[in-house]
Amino acid sequence: MSTKHVFDDATGLVEKACLGVASTNPDLRFFAHHKVLYNAAHPRDKVAILAGGGAGHEPAFSGLVGSGLVTVAVSGDVFASPSSKQICSGVDLAPTDKGIVTIVLNYTGDCLNFGLASEKARSAFHSEGKGRDIEMVNVGDDVSVGRSKGGLVGRRGLTGAAFTAKVLGAASEKGDDVQKIAHLGRTMVKNFVTVGSSLDHCHVPGRSTDPKERGALSQSAVEIGMGIHNEPGAKHIENKPSGEDLIKEMLELLLREDDPERSFVKFNKDDDPVLIINNLGGMSSIELGAIAAEARTQIERDWNLRLSRVYCGTYVTSLNAPGFNISLLNHKRVSEEYGSDVLELIDAPTGATGWAGAQTGWTSKNPLPTLKQMEDEPAKLLEEKANSGHAVSGKPTENQAAKSGPTNSDGELTKKIIESLCKAIIDVEPTLTKYDTVVGDGDAGETLRHCAEAVLQYLKENKIPLDRATSTVLGITEAQESSMGGTSGALYAIYLTGLVQGLLKSTQNNGEAATVKHWASAANHAFQSLGKYTPARPGDRTLVDALEPFCRTLASEAESGKSAKEALKAAVDASKEGAEKTRDMTARLGRATYIGETSEKVPDPGAWGIWALVEGIYKVL
Repeated sequence: MSTKHVFDDATGLVEKACLGVASTNPDLRFFAHHKVLYNAAHPRDKVAILAGGGAGHEPAFSGLVGSGLVTVAVSGDVFASPSSKQICSGVDLAPTDKGIVTIVLNYTGDCLNFGLASEKARSAFHSEGKGRDIEMVNVGDDVSVGRSKGGLVGRRGLTGAAFTAKVLGAASEKGDDVQKIAHLGRTMVKNFVTVGSSLDHCHVPGRSTDPKERGALSQSAVEIGMGIHNEPGAKHIENKPSGEDLIKEMLELLLREDDPERSFVKFNKDDDPVLIINNLGGMSSIELGAIAAEARTQIERDWNLRLSRVYCGTYVTSLNAPGFNISLLNHKRVSEEYGSDVLELIDAPTGATGWAGAQTGWTSKNPLPTLKQMEDEPAKLLEEKANSGHAVSGKPTENQAAKSGPTNSDGELTKKIIESLCKAIIDVEPTLTKYDTVVGDGDAGETLRHCAEAVLQYLKENKIPLDRATSTVLGITEAQESSMGGTSGALYAIYLTGLVQGLLKSTQNNGEAATVKHWASAANHAFQSLGKYTPARPGDRTLVDALEPFCRTLASEAESGKSAKEALKAAVDASKEGAEKTRDMTARLGRATYIGETSEKVPDPGAWGIWALVEGIYKVL
């Protein structure tokens, strides 16, 4: 496979590619600063479809922006999720008064960053008061990684993302609302299966061309189930079988019902599925057509299935990987649940230039906007949104949510609570570092300490308002996001953002003093929000083991009429008990899952950190 490129470095490549797509359609605009491409002609009375992820999978998703498909695409760098800030800009630039459905490939970074942006958007939409909503559809359609290995993380997102986007974009054109479109998307994912194979890894411009360093396959090898980020496949075959035999083995992974690891979707004789052949980027058109023909022949001959449609083209790639995906969609089951023929949505024409299917013309008859107009228009829209007080991408403490919800009855006490919880985190850092050195990569304590120090600095600089509960939490969130990265940083940010929304929902009268019931209700709401974006549950040896009993106990104690001090004491004790229990648990998520058994039984560092934090709050009362 070639490692030669026109552009020898990936720096600036994504921005150029997105601008190139925008140049092919006069309806599109591109906000280069956050790599947001959007359809400016999208009708405001229709739900917007926002999709995104790392670059390198084009046409997904920048090439899928256009009428009847994706409204807004947000791109990260090559194979890297866009940040929540980028996604928030995409939300603000979405031309819709009806709400947004986001489509996300099932990879940890994408799910957490889109989840965080979704929670911020939900809070902003709530304070806006116009009835807008946002829902997230997580796409996982790969079958090559079986149930046991996939575990709690689930299936990887592949070709299914493009076809889910196509169906949801067409449903938006029909006028469906956010909830109906999101449910349709989740139903699509449940009935979509994909398997891939590649003759080699792709090559990222600017990276090593040495075959060993880039993990190149030998000239005779093929890998079934290779991921779209060069992840190892499910099966390495050193001597590549014939094309017919390779396709036969891939179809068995998709269609064998007696395989407990990979039988995700059943296909009955009269289901008439849709077959999709996807080019991973480096296959010739002639071979891709031959693959489609052979797959169809075997499906009809060996599996006794008649196909409704065959789609063959480039939808979700892995840069220039010389490979392909085979996908099957049980559209009849989706149609039954949706209540209308989903084939019509797949077949509907679109203005997206990257879609290998029926095309329509442009909405705009005007010349392309100049490059300066392309740059100025989204910047002006974001400025107007920020000035309105409802921006998702603006500073949290300046948005409308900061001016709503309950007040803090005692600003000085609020300050002492923040100082105490930060001190508790700083004091426990050596213990967390010790624990994480045993079961992780040793950075858990430092990560939390940096966050606590940032919050204290914000407090010292009066960047955390103390008069209103929502603005206090938003100020803490701002400090936390600026100082705490990684998976744990995203989890904390999602929880804190959910806490703001919970405070807003718990308030009957704007400006009433926050009570323990307000905080308990908000804490429980935030925990439920967090559960949408992480598969971690009690018993998985994560911070959830300390957080869940805290939220649950605080809510039940507050509801029973206990005082703030009594309710918090019970919740803190429950949190410590939950953290202690992790000593005897086996990790099921995160890097700790790859660490072998140790003689030293230590609690999960994340759970212990949660207990230390909430105990810090209690010490002040």
